[in-house]
Amino acid sequence: MWQRSFLSKSSADFGFGQFIDILEWVSFRTDTYFSKVDHRYTSQECPECGARTGKKDLKERVHECPECAYTTGRDHASALVIRNRGLDLVAVGQPVQEKASGDGRSGGEFTRLATNL
Repeated sequence: MWQRSFLSKSSADFGFGQFIDILEWVSFRTDTYFSKVDHRYTSQECPECGARTGKKDLKERVHECPECAYTTGRDHASALVIRNRGLDLVAVGQPVQEKASGDGRSGGEFTRLATNL
């Protein structure tokens, strides 16, 4: 029904907005940290070194950093950038300990220093 409706996009946006509100409420009730991060330009930033890689066409599905040569899927790189931004919000100026995910893609423990204010 919504496929042809002129309200389909706004209805979907409303549903996602409600989801975010519920997620924020549940996080508050369970004493879990919740924060929104800036989602803009995530496909133009390298998750490894933070370098700006420039605008990409939608047909470009691979992130390749010219600075550090890090290569991964574009969506995966964007998700990592969002994660990094969230970690920066949590620990501004404090070292953050991360453990490897166990999927073989990252190499052991490392420490990041969040510097964004």
